[in-house]
Amino acid sequence: MTSTPAWAYLSDDGTGEEGTALSRESLAARARQALLDLIDDEGLGEGDTLPATGALAERFGVSRTVVREALSALAALGIIEITNGRSASVRAQDHSLIRFSLARALRESPGGGFTALMDLRAPLEARAARLAAVSLASDERSADRQGLADLLREMGEALEDSERYPQLDLRLHGEITRLSGNLALQSVLDAVRTPLFRAMQDLRATRDTRGLVGAEHAEHVRIVEAILVGDAHGAEAAMAEHMESVASLDAPAAPEHPHPG
Repeated sequence: MTSTPAWAYLSDDGTGEEGTALSRESLAARARQALLDLIDDEGLGEGDTLPATGALAERFGVSRTVVREALSALAALGIIEITNGRSASVRAQDHSLIRFSLARALRESPGGGFTALMDLRAPLEARAARLAAVSLASDERSADRQGLADLLREMGEALEDSERYPQLDLRLHGEITRLSGNLALQSVLDAVRTPLFRAMQDLRATRDTRGLVGAEHAEHVRIVEAILVGDAHGAEAAMAEHMESVASLDAPAAPEHPHPG
């Protein structure tokens, strides 16, 4: 079923469903969503221009003032750019907005964000591992396979280094996501890099204390080996097992950030 765009609910008589007058703020909020729908529905990307203010007002059935307020709000969020004498245009994706939104959602989630972050991260990481294995099965990806193998070897050499290993751990997960070729996966997982790295540091301290150092590297080895031979199912399963292992590690909570590893 095709969803109805937000602008379809904007009416030129300025009344709501029950006939009560909508405030300018309500209309501007709806117009903002209508503009987002327009950008999404028409697949507009960086540098693409939106229709002129007058055309948007006619299309949405609202005043030019309401449209200008909606455009200004989206410009303030970094979604579009407004240049004097020209129509508004779509800006490049600002990953800081994704990071801000996810960080806020994690902070407001029960348990300090750990469960929420793992619920978000686990299926995406597993999917990324699967796609990376499919991607590297091509004979043309020998340089990427070698780079991944070299990174794994470097991790093994740094296993006893409590500062270096978490850095390489973060690099590994980032590289697997990059190799997946899925930009959406990259955007979401990149958005949690900062809390993730801090959490990896916390978990390393927990593993040091409990004598568990090495188990996580064995899991990384299984993931990478499956990817390198193009075993999509094996890579996905190994990553899923790694995520379950991380989620089950009862690390002490740090107040500033969640705890995945």
